[in-house]
Amino acid sequence: MAELKLVSSHDEVGNVRTFIFETGGATWLAGQYQTYVLRQAGDNKDDNQRFFTIAAAPSEGEIHISTRVTESKFKQALNALHPGDTVEAHGIEGDFTWEDVSDTPVVLVAGGIGVTPYRSMLLERHAQGKPLSATLVYFTRDDAIPFRAEFDSLVAQHPELKIDYVIGEAISADSILQHAPQTQSQVTYLSGPEAMVDSVGEDLQKRGVNLKQDWFPGYDATSY
Repeated sequence: MAELKLVSSHDEVGNVRTFIFETGGATWLAGQYQTYVLRQAGDNKDDNQRFFTIAAAPSEGEIHISTRVTESKFKQALNALHPGDTVEAHGIEGDFTWEDVSDTPVVLVAGGIGVTPYRSMLLERHAQGKPLSATLVYFTRDDAIPFRAEFDSLVAQHPELKIDYVIGEAISADSILQHAPQTQSQVTYLSGPEAMVDSVGEDLQKRGVNLKQDWFPGYDATSY
C-alpha cells in the first residue's frame, strides 16, 4: 500500500474530472489499473474502495484518475480532495495492454469513460516513437467527449491512427462491425460498462473476433 498525494484536479467535459496524483514510485504498463481507498467515504469497501484504470501514460510521470463524478460516497470524497491530500493505493494489475512493438493494426472500442486505457496506450506509444496503427471506435452518449483534443492531436501527427466518434448510438457487435469491419480480422480491444463488455464481448467472440476486454463496473447504458 502507498499513500499517493493529490497534485491537482481539473474538469475534462461534462461530469468527467481528472485527478492527478504523484506516483509514489509506482510503475505501470499503459492500460493497467490500480485499487484506491478513501477511508473517509465510509466503513465498507462498497463505499470507500474503487478500481480505476490509470489514464496517464507511464511517460507522463504522474497518475491520473479520470472518472465521472457521481453522487456515490467514494466519488464525492474523491472530488472533495485538495492538493496535498492523499489516497491509499494498492497494487497495479491488469493485462489490458497493447505491448506489440510492430505496426500490426488493432481495433480499439470504447464505451464512454471506458476510453481511459486508450489515452494511456496511445500517448505512451507516441512518447516512445512507436506506430499508432489503430482504429479507435469511441461510442459516447452525447458530444461531451473526454480527451477529444488530445486524440485529434495524435491523429494529426499519426496518419495510421483513425478515430470514429460515434455519438448516441447503442453499442453492439453489429454497430462495431459496421464502423470497423476489420474487427473480424484484427485483435480488438473492448472497454466500457461491465454489462456491455460482457454481452457485446460474448457476441463478438461468437463471430470469431480475437478479443481483449476491460470492464468498468458501476456504469450502464444511461451513465457511461
